[in-house]
Amino acid sequence: MNKALLITTLIGTGILSIDSTFAQQKPIDPIVQWNLITVKATKIAKQNSNLGSRTEAIEAIAVYDAVNSIKHIGTPYHYNKSVSGSASATAAAVQAAHDVLTGLFPAQKPSLDSALANSLQGITDGPVDKGQAIGAASAADILALRANDGSSPLTTYAGIEKPGVGAYRPTPGKFAPGIDVEWGNVKPFLLKDSKQFLPAPPPAIGSDDYKKALTEVNELGEIKSTKRTEDQTHIAQFYKQDAELTVNEGARLLAVAHGTSLEDNALIFALVDIAEADARIEVWGGKYKYLAWRPVTALNAEEDGSVKAYTKWTPLITTPAHPSFPSGHSATVTAGYEILKKFYGDKNHLELHTTTDGEPVRVVESLSQVEFENGYSRVYGGIHYNFENSSAQDIGRKVAGWVLAKGPRKK
Repeated sequence: MNKALLITTLIGTGILSIDSTFAQQKPIDPIVQWNLITVKATKIAKQNSNLGSRTEAIEAIAVYDAVNSIKHIGTPYHYNKSVSGSASATAAAVQAAHDVLTGLFPAQKPSLDSALANSLQGITDGPVDKGQAIGAASAADILALRANDGSSPLTTYAGIEKPGVGAYRPTPGKFAPGIDVEWGNVKPFLLKDSKQFLPAPPPAIGSDDYKKALTEVNELGEIKSTKRTEDQTHIAQFYKQDAELTVNEGARLLAVAHGTSLEDNALIFALVDIAEADARIEVWGGKYKYLAWRPVTALNAEEDGSVKAYTKWTPLITTPAHPSFPSGHSATVTAGYEILKKFYGDKNHLELHTTTDGEPVRVVESLSQVEFENGYSRVYGGIHYNFENSSAQDIGRKVAGWVLAKGPRKK
């Protein structure tokens, strides 16, 4: 697909008119192209981060297994067919991505068919039809494998009738009940289960660690805080977008900047998207086990834990509709960026974008900076305590380590 056509296809996604990956005068790898198309498709379908990360992992696995069947990069994830003679790995990659997305989002088929037709133009790395057949088979394989993984139906949590001190209850915001109660029971892509890296319980209400964290979010996260700096406010607003967007844009930017090959992109995107998806499953296993209250509840609560009105303290950004401990954002971004560090190192100049209206490009000089800013953005935004951030980042690092050890890898 040529650059102008790709940009035309993707403008108006609500994700970004186009990220700076595609502003550079370099050939654009089809795996990078279809990662962005995939992210776009999840948001057109109004998928939240849990569903979106699952979709991205399925697409990336299909692409990897298809390319691996032809290029023999390393160990397969699941689909493993020996190809006789040559076949186009490019065609396999784009067909696999297309078929996953049309399988999950049939209403988007016309636009996805158009994108596929453009991606197939000018392919010179082998017989296109044979590549397409491999891609289609790989996509069908992973869709069948994940068909009954527990990701639907999505259920909600209304809360207990009389929650006490420290107990989660729905908070004012876009959603009333807590979302995705059963997500912690979704079958992970590589982890043993959603409790594999379950953190220790949060600090006890009234403990020194808890009071310190509560004071910090009270001072830095309130909507009219005088202690939060202007840059900290920008950080809170910038990273409030869905966490998987930050992960996948970073992967695209790094792939283009480093000129990563088709084969390496197939592997890297698979590992990154598996890690972010499994991190979210792991975090949800903790959220509905511990059922910890949000800062907005704690800071508006009476001594008995009841809340008469949410008028004493208001966070900078709207509190998400699910329990507080641990932080989904922190685990997701850390898991993805720890994988990226393994392949690209920590020191990298990135110009990241956000879906938050009015927020400028954020320039970072390391992947660790993204992890730190994303994590603390939840404190600056008034929606998490820092111990929830640090516990979740520990989960993210453990998930990334497991994925690197147990996932597809070069032979």
